[in-house]
Amino acid sequence: MKKLVSVLAVLIMVVSGAVFADVFASRIKVSNPDGSIFDGKFTDGTGLKVSYILNDTATSVELKVYNAATNVAVASIVSSAQGRGANSITWTGTGAVVGQKYYVKLQATQKPWSSEKHKAFYFQQTADASPLISRGIYTRGVDINNNMDTRGFGYWYASCSDPGNNDGYKQGTLRYNSDGSFAGTDADHPLLVNTFGLANGGTFDWGGTAPWTAAVDSKGRVYQVSNGGNFVTRLDNDSAAPKIIIRNITAPRGIYAVGEGTNLKLYIAADTVVWRANIGTSDTLTTPLQLILAAGSYVRDAIIDDGGFLFASIRTSVSGVAPGYVERFDISGTLPKRRADASFSVAHSTGLPVCFALEHGPDRNSSADDTVYYSIRGASGNDTNNIGIQQITNIDDAFPEAKRIFKSGDVPGSLGGNNNANADIALDWGGNLIWFENANEEIFMVAPPRSAAAVTRVTKGYDTISVSNSLSVASGNGIPAEFVLHQNYPNPFNPSTMISYSMPVSGKVNVTVYDLLGNVVTELFNGDAQQGYNSIIWNASNSLGAKVSSGMYLYRITAQLNDGLSFADTKRMLLLK
Repeated sequence: MKKLVSVLAVLIMVVSGAVFADVFASRIKVSNPDGSIFDGKFTDGTGLKVSYILNDTATSVELKVYNAATNVAVASIVSSAQGRGANSITWTGTGAVVGQKYYVKLQATQKPWSSEKHKAFYFQQTADASPLISRGIYTRGVDINNNMDTRGFGYWYASCSDPGNNDGYKQGTLRYNSDGSFAGTDADHPLLVNTFGLANGGTFDWGGTAPWTAAVDSKGRVYQVSNGGNFVTRLDNDSAAPKIIIRNITAPRGIYAVGEGTNLKLYIAADTVVWRANIGTSDTLTTPLQLILAAGSYVRDAIIDDGGFLFASIRTSVSGVAPGYVERFDISGTLPKRRADASFSVAHSTGLPVCFALEHGPDRNSSADDTVYYSIRGASGNDTNNIGIQQITNIDDAFPEAKRIFKSGDVPGSLGGNNNANADIALDWGGNLIWFENANEEIFMVAPPRSAAAVTRVTKGYDTISVSNSLSVASGNGIPAEFVLHQNYPNPFNPSTMISYSMPVSGKVNVTVYDLLGNVVTELFNGDAQQGYNSIIWNASNSLGAKVSSGMYLYRITAQLNDGLSFADTKRMLLLK
């Protein structure tokens, strides 16, 4: 690994100006405002705090609260622009009914950066040298929990194989939040302490050159391999220690989990072959490994597309020597397959394909709309034609073409040059590529091109909210009986306040803030509002984003309801600084 330094901070915005990803909220948690477990009560005036992490900045975030029994929205709170990282919105309990249960969804909106190209919107340099505050990642694999029905939704998991003698992160499992911030249980590091190897004072014997790769299954469990110890591990939860589930596999490198329950299968790239482990619901493999591909050449990684076809990255010589290949195999018939059976082969005469990521299309039973990404290493540091991330979109064609969509050298601050033979990629829930490029120990977050003027993503919280005492109960189903503009809360306020209104039916709504002379300060909302209780947060900024001065302001609502009725009202609020 290189130990060079060319940047002065751990987290770096790669360009000035606006660079936007496909933004979404993850790590959604509900609590009392002080962070303690929610007590179910709203009568104490504290409300319920919904905390979350945004993987990038958002022009707006909307919190919606749903009745768990009816799936009907009972409250909506719209926030203005929010930054990447940790954020929160408070629900005062308006619309809640005693004895009912609720869940939350968060809708994050941002405009895309480009309609033409993939672009890095965030970058970490992790090399361990002053003045940087973190250590080298030494990773041989990364994967992401993209199942929002699990508590770990949004986490990145990576394998760190360095045992400590190179002064990198300790040997074990790394965990990051969706914005790239550390989420480990080791103070100020992304490491999960219960995964430490023996060389770092831990309890797990990873063996030599391990762990390699990380793969997350549908339950959020993390699989890793020991290339030197010839076994596969599973991390059942983030506070557990790894456990060995498969032994006696020669030189395992890549691993991919597909299917659920009894249909859960692991595909393992090992030495010159690919194995299938029909693990199902067992804690250890109870049936013999199936030989899927006998390549006769070095196999680095394997992945399964939505049509059930196998992709393998293959090289024919020693590390660093081209050519390399990406090949696809129909594994529905007689096994094992050999390289002559490939339905196609994409050759890189001066490059070496490394690791895969799969973007599922809308049809999860067909590969026609899938996209395959893979990282690639050049045969030398002077190779600028191959290194980076490649993309194949027409994978069902007999002669598909791969094109490079991104390389590290295009990012200001990156050390550039060649990629490592273990540089891995993964796709987050929003479709952004996460690349752990450990030749220079760098992490990239890469946004895809989008043609829309704005991209909106909706994610659901894992927890259910039980209400034992509510602030107001308009009716048995929580639907207000009439249109009401409520007094803002808090009032007086600093630095922000919540403006709420009740909707007996859905309709078009406009909420605007004025000064006492009748001049428009900012338009907070103009669009469709749902039946129920709706709120908007004003952060005391004008339409240009500048903070306004202390004083009295007016907020006015006009509404055209879907039943033909209209409504308008104005109230005062006081900003004190």
